[in-house]
Parts: sequence; structure tokens; C-alpha cells
Amino acid sequence: MTLPEYWFGPPPDLADDEHWLAHVAANRTQGKRAVGGGLHVTNHRLLFSPNLIDARLGGKPWSCALADIVSVGVQRRRFSLLELFSGGLVDRVRFDLRGGARELFVVDRPDQRAAELRALLSMPEPGADLPAARLID
Repeated sequence: MTLPEYWFGPPPDLADDEHWLAHVAANRTQGKRAVGGGLHVTNHRLLFSPNLIDARLGGKPWSCALADIVSVGVQRRRFSLLELFSGGLVDRVRFDLRGGARELFVVDRPDQRAAELRALLSMPEPGADLPAARLID
């Protein structure tokens, strides 16, 4: 797979046994703002690379091992003054990680992207492995 070579900047360095599986234009929620860039999936890691402008404005690269991803879902939009500039006004793809951390990404068609990423990572839908609820009188 060829990565885009435009304003996302240079792609992250990969290990010798690592290869690209997917790339999605994304804004990563970082503190109180959304940093523009690219979300990359390899056979070992999930990575975010800020675009050239946001990198110069303090946007940080991020990565985690695929084994650390517990689930992929969608964080529904909500109005919050604290999330006004971090993407909270739109639905975002959510990665739940081991240890309770959560990473949020603004992407085009988040429901579709979350389903594609779950399929790519062979993960069930969040809550799909829970048994059916039963009411007790």
C-alpha cells in the first residue's frame, strides 16, 4: 500500500518486519484540541502522524501496539465547552486500550471506519461478547 505523500508529512518509520495495512486521514483528540494528520495501521501498531502544520504547532505523534487495543467503537458527539476544539461536536472513532486509556479520532464516516478497522483488526463490536441481559423480578 502506498501512503499519501502530501501534507501529512513523512510517514513514520517502520520496523523491518512491519508493513502498512491501512491509512485514514484523521484528527486526533490531543488535550483540548484536535490535531490533523494521518492514522496508520500496520501489522504491529496503530500510529498517528500529525500533518506538517500541526506538528509545528505542538501536535505530537502517537502509537500503540495492536495487542493493546481492547475495542474499536464510536464516541458519539456531545456539546461540551471543554471539547469545543477537540472534535467533541462530531462522532469520533474510539480506541479503548488496555489500562483504561481511550484515544479519539475525527474521521470521515466514523461508523463505517470503525467497522472497517474492527474487521481489519479482527475485533468484535463493543459489547458483542456480552451475554443477553435478563430481567429479574
